[in-house]
Formats: sequence, structure tokens, C-alpha cells
Amino acid sequence: MTVLITGGSGFIGTNLIDLLIEQKYGKIINYDKNPPINPKQKKLWVEGNIMDENQLERVFADHKPEIIIHLAARTDTLSDVLEDYVENHVGTQHVLNVIKKSPFVKHVIVTSTQYVYKSEEAPLPTKMDDFKPHTIYGQSKVLTEQYTHNANLTCKWTIVRPTNIWGPWHMRYPNELWKVIDKGMYFHPVEHEVIRTYGYVKNIVHQIYQILIAPTEKVNHKMFYIGDEPIDSYIWLNELSLQLTGKKIKRIPKFIFQGAALAGDILRKVKIPFPLYTKRFNNMIEDYPAPTKKTIDLFGPTDSDIKKNVEETIRWIKTEGKDYFEYWKSK
Repeated sequence: MTVLITGGSGFIGTNLIDLLIEQKYGKIINYDKNPPINPKQKKLWVEGNIMDENQLERVFADHKPEIIIHLAARTDTLSDVLEDYVENHVGTQHVLNVIKKSPFVKHVIVTSTQYVYKSEEAPLPTKMDDFKPHTIYGQSKVLTEQYTHNANLTCKWTIVRPTNIWGPWHMRYPNELWKVIDKGMYFHPVEHEVIRTYGYVKNIVHQIYQILIAPTEKVNHKMFYIGDEPIDSYIWLNELSLQLTGKKIKRIPKFIFQGAALAGDILRKVKIPFPLYTKRFNNMIEDYPAPTKKTIDLFGPTDSDIKKNVEETIRWIKTEGKDYFEYWKSK
């Protein structure tokens, strides 16, 4: 098989390519506007942008990929303007248009996000087209899913919704959350459990691979949340702290965080950066589970031992990954 991965230079793509190489899956093409973050994968890179449909069509014609894994996207939540996320929905339209012109494509996996649905009244969606996005990023991915549903593809298609994914080759956490924890500056704002769904990246690329090799009837016209089972967020954060600093994360009263968050709101209004603000604080204390059990039952994780997964991640930060982050170079 020839597999073309859009956005393969990113976090999930880098880990997925490593797994496909390990499994000797076939020819791999990383179609991305940016070079791979892992230089060992540079020979697989074809420079290109999904916003250029003609260029994408030429690459399909040249390589005739049977498998498409569509990862390319803007994934932050920094903007409240839908036009800032055109790569997500308009870019997906381009990918779908080219697939429809390419009879050699057998299966496409389209990546969405957990953020297409969030509701306090009904925490878990009841059907595939239940949508309640709480961010503009999530709204752009709702459009991504709707375009896929309505594309009338003749090939097999599957939608995956990543949860909160972490692990080696994550290029934001080492500079933000994990650095704060390593400095002993992270404090947990509540005593009660905050149930979240995380996904160790090697577990979720395993799930994607299992979807690739599964029988058609299990995955065609289906949607799967990819990630590990929901847990109390303190368990994950505390394990990171124990392995980085040897100390447990301290909990402090909620009202202290609320005051700091309000101060952060004021500072941000006058363009002064501050790490805590009300939106981020609320995100820290809200439950946000996802129905990953179906995916785990069908395809499983590779290793659900959070202690081992954190250990592997920290080993990466302090060895292969350290040169990407100024803070970790001396660790």
C-alpha cells in the first residue's frame, strides 16, 4: 500500500510515520507545507499545501496513494474568527475533491477533534452528528466532518476525533505545562476529581493503525474517539511531577486561582501576557470526558500504564527532544 499523510510533519503524524515504518506498512508520503520535526523522516516529505488543490491533485496523480490519512490542520484555540481556520474545513474540501477524482484511493481517515462536542447537560454525544462546539476551532472541525459526510465518497471513509493527546514530539507542552511542572510552579486548583480524556500519542497512533487494517464493516462510515480511558486529571499531572521533580503536585484553594484569573483577564486586555485567565482556569476545573471505550474495546491501546508512558515521554524530552527546547537543553 502507498499511504499519503497530510500534515505528517506534526505531532501525531511524526509518531504515526514511525509506527508505519515499524510495521513495514508500505510506501509513505508525508504531504506537508512544513519540513518534518523529526529530521530522520525528511526523505518521506513532499512539500505541499492542502490549500492548493491543483498541487494536491498532481501529487495524487504522481504517487497514486491507496490510503489517505488527513491530519493537516490548524489545531490551536487562539482565534475567535472562523476564517483563521480555513485550512481545517476548506482544506478538507480540497482533499475530498481530489479523492473523488482518484479511483485508486481505497480508504481515507479524516481527523476531527473532541472539541466538536462539549455539553454540561449531556456530557457524551449520542450519535455521530451530535455537534456542540465550544470554540471556533471546534466549529471548523464540525464543518470538516459535515463535508466528509456529504462528499458521497465511493471509497471507504472513517472519521477520528483525537482527545487531549500528549507524548514524544509534542512541541507545545515542553515549553508550557511540563516546564511549569518541572519548575515546581504548577498547583492544582481543586480537591475534587476533574475527569478528562487524555491520549498517549503512541496509543492513539496504534488505534489509527488498527482502523487502517480493520475489516471494512467495522470502520466504513464510522466515527471513533481516539485516546485512553477518562481519568482524574490530577493523576496525569501528578505522575509528571513525580517523575520530573520527585514531588507531588500541591492543591491550593480554588478562590486563589479565581483571583489570579481575574487579574490575568485585566492584564490581557492591556496586552500584558499572563499565564492564567478565566477561560484557562475554567478549562482546568471542568470535566471533559470522551467516549473512548468503544475504540479501546475494538482496537485497544498499546500500553495503558501511565507511569511507563510518562517515563518514555520524559526520556524523550531529556534526550532526542531536548535540543528543540532551550529550557530542556541543560536538564
